Amino acid sequence: MKNILSISSLYIHIPYCGSKCSYCDFFSFPAVGVSDQYVQAVLNQFNWFVSLGLVQKLETVYFGGGTPSLLSCEQIAKIMERIQSFLADGAEVTFEVNPESVTENLLETAKIFGINRISMGIQSLNDDVLSCVGRCCTATKARHALDLIAKSGLTFCTDFIAGLPGQELTEEANQDFLASLQEVVSYKPYHISMYSLTVVEGTKLYHQIEGGKLPWEADEADKQWILGRDFLEAAGYIQYEVSNFAPPGQESRHNSAYWKQNSYLGLGAGGAGSLYHQNTLGVFRDGFRYTNTTNIQQYIDFWNRLASDEAEKIHLNHTVIQDWNWKKFVELLQAMPCEWEQLDQDTLAFEYVMLGLRMKKGISGFEYYHRFGKKLEAATFDGFVQQGWMKKLEEDDGFCGYSMTKEGLLFLNKILEELL
Repeated sequence: MKNILSISSLYIHIPYCGSKCSYCDFFSFPAVGVSDQYVQAVLNQFNWFVSLGLVQKLETVYFGGGTPSLLSCEQIAKIMERIQSFLADGAEVTFEVNPESVTENLLETAKIFGINRISMGIQSLNDDVLSCVGRCCTATKARHALDLIAKSGLTFCTDFIAGLPGQELTEEANQDFLASLQEVVSYKPYHISMYSLTVVEGTKLYHQIEGGKLPWEADEADKQWILGRDFLEAAGYIQYEVSNFAPPGQESRHNSAYWKQNSYLGLGAGGAGSLYHQNTLGVFRDGFRYTNTTNIQQYIDFWNRLASDEAEKIHLNHTVIQDWNWKKFVELLQAMPCEWEQLDQDTLAFEYVMLGLRMKKGISGFEYYHRFGKKLEAATFDGFVQQGWMKKLEEDDGFCGYSMTKEGLLFLNKILEELL
């Protein structure tokens, strides 16, 4: 059977940070740099995926974290040199940075080795707010980094968070937030991700708010986000996904691959991947999702030992699946140090709806039928259409799709809960 799981998107997780922001629930921990052993383990995992025939041409690569800009220039070069031959023409290669670790050398290295998209987490240009949530950078450092990126000529993207504590969520605070957005927009970023702060249980910020040490109201944070959304749209940025804005044609191709249910690989401790098993007609059969171990030493030991252990290579070798048997392939992936889950067709069908409704264009009834062999049930969505939260999209051959309205996007989580 032909291998139809050739992967076009790759995520590389760098779980090291200068410090841990109080709101962050991503897998990361404080460090001053990234060990060479970790970088080699990441490359060894990539090499193993290559040996399985999964990697041929990469359309998108994303370095996320954590703080990838803690990688040394030599480490960046080493990773990029390895994946260079797998990059398709015009591939989108994104590299996340924090302002305090942006340097001219880092940006020059990025350009030389094919990184063409810098994504910087700014979050705010208010020093009181930045300090309150444990950000390493100051507004001055952020502005300096903005100047360096502008000078480099690299495509620039940024992240902002509405409703951060550190000042009362008053009209004055809202105007301060909009002024920060306006200042960053003056640098003409290609893409802006803007989130309304979510206080996640277990984070330092959660305990501060629950303990009454910091005042914060979710409704006020959402109102600030709406002000930001309206400003960005007036500035020419289209809300093409719940939290993502870009001029037409500048949407994130990598994140869009997630939302469109394209298979992708995840490298690095805590990195995740999803592989979708389709037949030759494109019908989704089932899937496999994994998250690499968050025990960094275990991750390093496994992948670096595998590279030198011939017996283990024979066990974890593409000859096991030379006839491309999905069941054997899944058993092979389960041998990685990771958490994993198998996804049945019903789960994949729901995820298609869940992910598709996040995007402005919505979900297609024809595509749903093609992927899963069944129709979208109009009764499931009609109530949301009547409430003004969704639009019904007429398609050819009697199929109907659905997309969220501007108001409906504000209630997406509630809608998805009802759809479950």
